[in-house]
Amino acid sequence: MYGRSRDEISRTPSPTPSEERAMNSNGGLVDLSSFKSKDFWLSPRGIFTAIGLLVIGALVICFAILHKQIIIGLEPATNWAKRQTAGWLIPVGILVVLSFPPLFGHEIVGLLCGVTWGIGEGFGIMALGTLLGEIINYFVFKFCCTSRAEKLQQKTIMYACFAKVIQDGGFKVVLAARYSIIPAHLTTTIFAASGMKFYIFLAAAVLSLPKQLVTVYIGVLMADSVDGTDKKDRIASILVSVVSFIVTSIAFRIIRQETNKIKPQVIYERRKARYELR
Repeated sequence: MYGRSRDEISRTPSPTPSEERAMNSNGGLVDLSSFKSKDFWLSPRGIFTAIGLLVIGALVICFAILHKQIIIGLEPATNWAKRQTAGWLIPVGILVVLSFPPLFGHEIVGLLCGVTWGIGEGFGIMALGTLLGEIINYFVFKFCCTSRAEKLQQKTIMYACFAKVIQDGGFKVVLAARYSIIPAHLTTTIFAASGMKFYIFLAAAVLSLPKQLVTVYIGVLMADSVDGTDKKDRIASILVSVVSFIVTSIAFRIIRQETNKIKPQVIYERRKARYELR
């Protein structure tokens, strides 16, 4: 295995149960096997996870069903922000704050930018807020959270695999990670903690901005639907969403394949490290 002698391999400890589960998993970044356990859902972590999933699901359903009412309800506030000389700084500031995990909500801000400022200004605001937030996030994790990320790699196998993929995969994998369904601010923390050069991170962040453009454009179409535009815009919104889903799914598939390739090496190195500590 990986050019190592049979005697060296035989001296390494046997895989732990978590390592065996990771080897048998499909390469996802989250170990889903624990979700099948009743004990997990009865634990504090399981209860917190269940509540979080229910809240997110409820918000998604409510926004899908009531998006017209939500847009109309927020219209006074968004119009007030648009009338201010520097009102565009409000969504920029919100985007910067939301760039730090475990916060989320960039998509909602992007929709509102599209509704309020249109495709051109809205995308400019979204791009500026996203880049500023990601850059600040990068440097905070690079200089303040590297040791914590290293501990997380030692504790979580799939996180360690993903970090290894990022370190060894080159720019293609970095860009695929940015386009995948993995939240961008989460990939930024891994990029920073893994020692990625800033110019590589910035190039990937800039080239992945079309993801934000899609969100803003959907917001524009939603605003048109509120104003009574015909169903052509609804069809366009669906097509944009489908294309975006296909692109992110393909990118995530690339990341998952690379993770599966590197996983045996990561697990072997963990086993070897345990042997050397004896």
